[in-house]
Amino acid sequence: MTKLPKPFNLFAAEVQYWRLEPRYWEPILVAARDAGLPGISSYVPWEVHEVEKGRFDFDGSTDPRLNLVGYLELVKKVGLRLAYRPGPFVCNEMAWGGHPRRIVMGDVGMMVWQADNSLAPGYMLQAKEGWQPSYLHPAYLDEVRTWFAAVDAVARDFTVARRGPISTCNLDNEVSYIVRDSFFGADYNPCVVGRGGLYHQWLARTYGSPYKLPYRQRVASFEDIEPPRKLENVEDNLRWYFDWVAFKEWLMAEYLKTLRGMHEECGLRGVTFYTNINPHRPEGVPTNFARFAEGTGGLVGYDFYRNPWLSYSGYSSMARVLKLMNATLPVTWSAEFMGGWWFVNLQGNRVPRNHTEFMSLAAMADGCKAISWFMFHDRHSWGDAPVSQMGHRRENHEALRNVVGVARSLKQWNSLKPVSDLAIAYYRPYMWHSHLGDPMPCADNDLHVGDPVLWGEKAGAAVAEYEGLFRLAGQAGYHAAAVDISDAPEKLTDHRLVWLAAEPFIEESADKLLAAWVRKGGTLVVSHAWPRVNLAGQPLDFLGLGGPPDKPAKLGKGKVVWWPGTAAAEPGKEDVQAVAQVKALLADLIGLPAVAASCPPVTTMHSSEGRRRAPGAGDGSGEPEQHNLVEAILHQAPGAKVLYLLNLYDRAVNATVSFRRIRRARLVEIGRAPGAGDGSGEAYRVSAGVSVVDIDRKSARVFRVVR
Repeated sequence: MTKLPKPFNLFAAEVQYWRLEPRYWEPILVAARDAGLPGISSYVPWEVHEVEKGRFDFDGSTDPRLNLVGYLELVKKVGLRLAYRPGPFVCNEMAWGGHPRRIVMGDVGMMVWQADNSLAPGYMLQAKEGWQPSYLHPAYLDEVRTWFAAVDAVARDFTVARRGPISTCNLDNEVSYIVRDSFFGADYNPCVVGRGGLYHQWLARTYGSPYKLPYRQRVASFEDIEPPRKLENVEDNLRWYFDWVAFKEWLMAEYLKTLRGMHEECGLRGVTFYTNINPHRPEGVPTNFARFAEGTGGLVGYDFYRNPWLSYSGYSSMARVLKLMNATLPVTWSAEFMGGWWFVNLQGNRVPRNHTEFMSLAAMADGCKAISWFMFHDRHSWGDAPVSQMGHRRENHEALRNVVGVARSLKQWNSLKPVSDLAIAYYRPYMWHSHLGDPMPCADNDLHVGDPVLWGEKAGAAVAEYEGLFRLAGQAGYHAAAVDISDAPEKLTDHRLVWLAAEPFIEESADKLLAAWVRKGGTLVVSHAWPRVNLAGQPLDFLGLGGPPDKPAKLGKGKVVWWPGTAAAEPGKEDVQAVAQVKALLADLIGLPAVAASCPPVTTMHSSEGRRRAPGAGDGSGEPEQHNLVEAILHQAPGAKVLYLLNLYDRAVNATVSFRRIRRARLVEIGRAPGAGDGSGEAYRVSAGVSVVDIDRKSARVFRVVR
């Protein structure tokens, strides 16, 4: 893994020079600097700079907007860092997503093929034509190499190693076959699945000998294995199906590694390479965080876009993804974070300052160490950004300044981390099961629950439980982290209690891992289903307990608890009795949370007179009961404690904040404007471990905890 930048230095916002009149470049860059941003990001589109095949304009000779050299010199003059984003694919509401038309309309043999050997549609938002090149096709890589050689010849003179602004380099954009990454959507190109192709090479490296393949089919050569093209008898050959997902996760990571090698061959030195991941559900499949980090050298960001106002559903999904990033990646940050919106007509689609602040601070509360807002300025298909395309500063410019000011005011910012009470286990084979039948994994508003059914379990059902457990724990007043027992199992030891939403199957290696952790003193809570077979369908005695225990079972120094309830509900519709059960269970197993917040029932305009209700489960009166939608999250580092208080209600509340170990202290609000980050903000007292703090609707407050 390469040396990674300090998290604070990744704060940025997107500036797109070729979409702006050059006379406005400097006012916009200065506005970014004045917002407190240490840097900006900028796509450098192949589609724009290639004026004809093999000929490029980087000095503005054909169009002043294409003067990349002049733009980079100006970024250096203003004193900003730059995230350099040359694609080859950039998406970005461009006609062909950044590829020249000749590429997407080129040789069909170079394109992504689907399971039925049809071509996968490309990025067609405007152009309505073209296909997606196959990532590791030699002909496509030759074209990319030519593009990188040309653009890197400019960029390498502006890297930080040469006292220039370029500190990071984006390896492609949202690698996912332009979101055509369903199980059967990609990639069946002959260079991938043909005899001796990438698939067979991967099988050979993974298994060594064809006789070691754990498949139903018996073959004398890896080349005799065909990839799955439809779902049938999945239980009988599950590893064959799962290996196809694992192979594609490897392939996309290998593509990133290949692009990185190209840049290095072109002389791009002294920069940190990264990629950004677009929303998927379940997260991390097939866009595997750990594999992508291997491809880049360690740095991976996630792209978050949410409608104003940030809904409880939108918040909880963002928080869950960030927690998995905390568990798996060395740095948790958002490479694209909503700044403005992709609407031309802004009537009814405004992005107010308090939404930008709330969503940004909420992300930081759940461990996001840096944000790169997309966009910083208005442009084609984008509006209500922090500044106009001419540099006029708007209310969201102040929002960015306030948010960055919170991080800038904390000298321990780079090392502060959320304190967790428990962890929810992320287990990749359960996510793969959901992926098998999912027609559109990037449609993160929808979770696929249905086929294929494995040992009586629908795909996606355990994922719904996994997601719901984070919300139940939060509503019960406990902060749940994630722990990735597939890709970062060593972090199990960071947690006293881990909760697994299980399916009827589990790998022997995962069974042994969890059993060893429990024997050393861990507490494992299992819900949803009790594993009884391995991935080959052979009987397995999970944890050696003979089945789910009726009461907590001792195992070495630890214990195993079976929870027969369910967490699988839509956000905001969780059963309040389930919340109470989880609260009682966690209180019994681990005691009080590190910090918790609660408030009196919230009166809404739909409540009956004298009745106070919010979305929840009914009490027989025909009106739903209250959920606790106020969260308190404590961060700490040597010499520092910081409290985030989030109000997810649409009404202001008085929140009672209770600390487990802090008996007396002051909560000093962190100033959000330059010069106000010195502890001079409003203060509240903690007495006997309790403080009462008022907080406006849909907002966040951040405090130093001063003892």
